[in-house]
Amino acid sequence: METSTDRAFEDWAEDSDDLRRTAEILGRLTLDTQGRNAGVSLDLLTTPAVALLPTADWVSVTTLSHGRFRTVASSDDIATEIDLLQYEHGTGPCVDAVLAGGIFASGDVAREPRWHPLGEQVHEAFGVNSMLALRLHLLDESDTIAGLNFSSSTPDAFSQADVNRARILATHSALLVSATQAQNKAATLLKALESNREIGVAIGVLMARHGLTREQAFDVLRHASQNTNRKLAHVAAEVAETGAHPQTA
Repeated sequence: METSTDRAFEDWAEDSDDLRRTAEILGRLTLDTQGRNAGVSLDLLTTPAVALLPTADWVSVTTLSHGRFRTVASSDDIATEIDLLQYEHGTGPCVDAVLAGGIFASGDVAREPRWHPLGEQVHEAFGVNSMLALRLHLLDESDTIAGLNFSSSTPDAFSQADVNRARILATHSALLVSATQAQNKAATLLKALESNREIGVAIGVLMARHGLTREQAFDVLRHASQNTNRKLAHVAAEVAETGAHPQTA
C-alpha cells in the first residue's frame, strides 16, 4: 500500500530530475552562446525553449521599442505569423505580457474571451489551441521591452510545471536579449566613431589642400552629401582617400 511518504518521495524525485534536466538544457544554452564567434544570437533561444516545453510547437521572442512591436527570434515562420496577428490586433498573450508584465496563458484560445476574435483567428489559421507568454525583465535602461512566447496545437498544453520552467528560461532569455542589445549598441557606437574619424580626416585634407577653415571644410562635405544624396561618412571617406574636392552634383 502506497503511503503519503512514498508519494512525497516520488514527487521529490520527479522534481529533482526535472530540475536537473532544466539545468542541463540552460547550461548548453550558455555554452552555445559563449562558443559563437559571430556574437550573440537570439535564435539560440528557440531550441532550449522547445526542449524545456516539449508541448510547444512554436516559440518566439517579442520586443517593443519606440512604439513598435517586432519578433526578433522565432522557431519558424508560423511563430512569426502568430505574433504578427497579435500586433495587428493590439492584444494577445505576447502583447499583454510585454505591455502589462506578468504571465498570460490560455489552454483554449479559440474560446478565450480576453483575446476575442484573435484567438479564433490563430486557431483557424494555424491550429493553435494553447498559448503562453512571459515578460522578460531586461538589464539595460533602454526603452526596449521584451517577451517570450509559446504556442501549441495541443489543448491545455502548458502545465504549472511548464510555466515554472518557462519562468526559469525567461531569466536566461532576458540576459541574452540584454546582451544582444548591448552588442548592437556597441556596433552602432563603433560605426559612429569610424564615421566621425573619416569626417575629421576629410576636414583636415580640405583645410590643408584647399585653404579652408574647419567650418568651411565641414560645409563643403555637408553640401556635397545633400546635393548627391550620399551619406556624409561616404563623402568624407572618398575625400580622405583621394584628397580631391568632393563632387557636389
